[in-house]
Amino acid sequence: MQGFNNEKKVCWGLEGKSASVVMDEINITDLKAVYYGDDMTLTIFADRAVYDKATQDIELKDNIVGRTSDGSQLVTDYAKWNARTEEITTDSLVLIKRENITCRGKGLVTKPRLKWVTFRNDVEVDIVPDKKIVCSGPFELDHIKNIAIFNNDVKITDKDSETFTDRLTVYLDPETNKIARLVTEGNVRVVHRGKIEDMGKISF
Repeated sequence: MQGFNNEKKVCWGLEGKSASVVMDEINITDLKAVYYGDDMTLTIFADRAVYDKATQDIELKDNIVGRTSDGSQLVTDYAKWNARTEEITTDSLVLIKRENITCRGKGLVTKPRLKWVTFRNDVEVDIVPDKKIVCSGPFELDHIKNIAIFNNDVKITDKDSETFTDRLTVYLDPETNKIARLVTEGNVRVVHRGKIEDMGKISF
């Protein structure tokens, strides 16, 4: 199956090992779905999927792996694709890798390019070379604006210290995608080689 945009160009395609039709739903096994963007493609594999002919929405189930043509990856066990908004959503655990950042969390909203993602809770992020950041959530990562925002019960760990705060904003270098600056806000506490310091708002 294929879908076309207003210019009659193919914007998505679906294929699978087998399919069965029940009313407006097509149940597909061993799905391969491809979304064709202006500057990238997203390919998603799933063990099972349900395609709604009326809305063109897709429900993805089991062993879902999505890969973009620029090297990003998404892994989860359940997700929905909304054809109208072009959003991918899930309440399940999700892993996203992009360049030198790996994000894990529960509950996700994103779009095919994976340029921005929002995790709802239980977030864990690894940033090369040595930063690990966790928070209760929500967490937002925007590669277009080169910014990441962590909310609630934030803990930053590196080889020298642990920092605890209510909110953390990470500014990324647009050239290297590495951390350019960190700004912490609210109830900041730093544990550095066993010494504890309480601070208000700091950036480093």
